[in-house]
Amino acid sequence: MTIPETLAQHYVVPTDAPSWVRDVDNPYLRGIHAPVAEETEAVELEVVAGEVPADLFGAYVRNGPNSVFRPNNLYHWFDGDGMVHGFYFRDGRAVYRSRLVRTPYLADERARGAAIWPGIMGPFDFDKPRHYLKDTANTDVVFHDGAILALWYLCGEPYRLDPLTLDTVGIEDFGGARTTSISAHPKVDPRTGELVYFTLADDAPFMRYGVVSADGRLSCEMPIDLPGPRSTHDITITERYSIVHDFPFFHDAELLRTHGYRVARFHPDVPSRFGILPRRGGDVRWFEFEPGYVLHMVNAWEEGDWIVMDGCFQPNPTIRRNKAEGELASMLGYLRVRAHLRRWRMNLATGEAVEEQLDDQNVEFCLPDTERYGEKTRFSYHQRIPVDNYTVEFHSLVKYDHADGSSVCHDYGDGITGSESPFAPRRGATAEDDGYVVTVVTDSDSLRSQCWVYHAQQIEKGPIAKLSIPTRVPSGFHAKWIPGQRLWR
Repeated sequence: MTIPETLAQHYVVPTDAPSWVRDVDNPYLRGIHAPVAEETEAVELEVVAGEVPADLFGAYVRNGPNSVFRPNNLYHWFDGDGMVHGFYFRDGRAVYRSRLVRTPYLADERARGAAIWPGIMGPFDFDKPRHYLKDTANTDVVFHDGAILALWYLCGEPYRLDPLTLDTVGIEDFGGARTTSISAHPKVDPRTGELVYFTLADDAPFMRYGVVSADGRLSCEMPIDLPGPRSTHDITITERYSIVHDFPFFHDAELLRTHGYRVARFHPDVPSRFGILPRRGGDVRWFEFEPGYVLHMVNAWEEGDWIVMDGCFQPNPTIRRNKAEGELASMLGYLRVRAHLRRWRMNLATGEAVEEQLDDQNVEFCLPDTERYGEKTRFSYHQRIPVDNYTVEFHSLVKYDHADGSSVCHDYGDGITGSESPFAPRRGATAEDDGYVVTVVTDSDSLRSQCWVYHAQQIEKGPIAKLSIPTRVPSGFHAKWIPGQRLWR
């Protein structure tokens, strides 16, 4: 395809990208999205504006795609090899490093010196070893049992990383008991240390639910009864319950079986459903709501007999293709998300189900204070995404007050794109928003990246510290804050 001339300056080939990028005409391999050719060794970051708070203690860790080899076929943004970026804050200083997730798939390609597997847009060869798609572990990161787990959105192996070096230690098997893959976005309960996950399959049972203890042992796994294969992306927890998701936006099982394509379609005559079950397994109770889709939930909690859950709801997730964009139209259309903040309430005593829209801004990639997952939270931090933008870009950091649906915002600036932005409680914090918010931004003109730190109670005033990164950080997916007391003991 040809990038529109009016946008071409934002999709140039960066000098730090692999040489093959110049030969692939794809906007998700250009500009801020382009992979970098090298990993970065640990380097102390220069503070170029403001001051790093001395009580900011911990690590900002973000995952994302970073293709090592030229793709065999059409490239999708979700195809790149996983690269994890870590920013470590301590005593008013910060150190950065990046590492590729060393999957067996990447090892095979390095041995060959070229790409082996197709991307998710195919075409597919079902005779390839292990699987016809490459598990890149490029989507999410969670901290559990003393390690970072790098995870893939289509359900894959959980890759265990050293939390300080980011080196790949191996594949996590949960004490030898794990028999299934794991989706991105498992939740770690900060009270018990348990990891709560789900996985999807294309044959019955179409979903399985599991719980792993704080010391890495599988303590529960059970099937979830669904009518067919689904495209669920997230799971939520409260103090005593877990909530699994079932949306009417899913792929055609027969098309997948015969041709390998996951073509998701919206079925507006089918309700959205949330299934509530006891944390360590039991009967699932389903509640029905307006048809739509949710990529990411903010949080859920218990209020008496009610389960309350907030997330970013897409009323119409239909893929909006622009035929003028040629063979990449499906990818570009699928990534044009239109979502707003919504609340769902489910009463376990009466069966009542209530939902309400909290705001109408187009926001996604939402995080509360993740040290409070499963308990009532008032604040969350989102990325504002321009509607119908050519590629996915995060233009503003939005902080929501869930008590009244109000928000404050800081625009990153013309041509600057941010990253998912977790809350980082300061040392000795007592209030929910007593701390900072950390993100990584990249300027599409200079193609230089910085790490920005905000005061969580003053988001609208802009960053209180800007740190220069000696290499570009490609646009990516999910980030987490790991408190320093969990890293340095």
